[in-house]
Amino acid sequence: MDKDDGNQRSKKLGTEPIVNLLMKHSIPAIVGMLVNALYNIVDRVFIGRGVGGVAIGGVFLGMPLMLIIMAFAMLVGIGGNTLVSIRLGQKKKDEADHIASNSLMLLIIIGIVFSILGLIFLQPLLKLFGASASNIGYATDYLRIILLGVTFNTVGFGMNNFIRGEGNPNIAMLTMLIGAFLNIALDYIFIMILKMGVQGAALATITSQFISAIWVLYYFYSKKSDLKIQKKYLKIKMLYQMV
Repeated sequence: MDKDDGNQRSKKLGTEPIVNLLMKHSIPAIVGMLVNALYNIVDRVFIGRGVGGVAIGGVFLGMPLMLIIMAFAMLVGIGGNTLVSIRLGQKKKDEADHIASNSLMLLIIIGIVFSILGLIFLQPLLKLFGASASNIGYATDYLRIILLGVTFNTVGFGMNNFIRGEGNPNIAMLTMLIGAFLNIALDYIFIMILKMGVQGAALATITSQFISAIWVLYYFYSKKSDLKIQKKYLKIKMLYQMV
C-alpha cells in the first residue's frame, strides 16, 4: 500500500461517522476473538480425546500464567497503539513509527523475561495454582514448551493492535484467524496422528503463534502498512518522553 493509501485510511479515521467506524472495526475484532476462543475450546477437545481428562486439568493450570502474559501484551499493545493513533492524527508519522518500534522491543523483552522467570519458577507456580500429583506432570510438560515460545505470543498479540489502530481491522482479524486455524490443524496432527500428547498441544500452540508473529512483522515491513518498524527506533525510550 502506497503513501496515498495510508493517508486516505488516516483521513477516513478522522472524518467518517463514529457509528460507521465502530461497525467497521468492532465486527472484525469480535469475529477474531470468537475464533480465538473457539480454538482454545477445540484445543482442549483434542487433548481430552487424545490424552485424557487429567491432562486437560494439567493444561488448564497454565491458564493463569498465560492470562498474565496476555495482559502485559495488551498493556503494551493497546497503550502503545493509543499513542500511535494520536501521533497519526497529528500527522507526526515519524513519532508514530518510533512508538511502534519501541513497543515491539518492549514486547520482546517482556516475552523473554516471562520465559526465563517462568521456567525457573515453574514448579512453585504450578503448586500455587493448585497442581496435584496427578496433573502436575502434564502441566509441566505443557508449560515448558509454551514458555519457550512466549515471545512469539507477546509480539503477535501485542503488535496486532497496531494493525487495527492504523485502520486495517480486517488484516488484524486475519492474523487471529491464521493462528487459530493453524493451531487446530496442528493439534490434530501432533495429538491425534503423532500421539505427542500435551507436548504436541504446546508445540502446536507456539508454532501457530510463531507464524502469527511473522505475519504481523511482515505486515509492518510491507507496503500495506503506513507504520514502519525502524531499526533506529528499537532502543527503548521511556514512555513519559513520548507522551
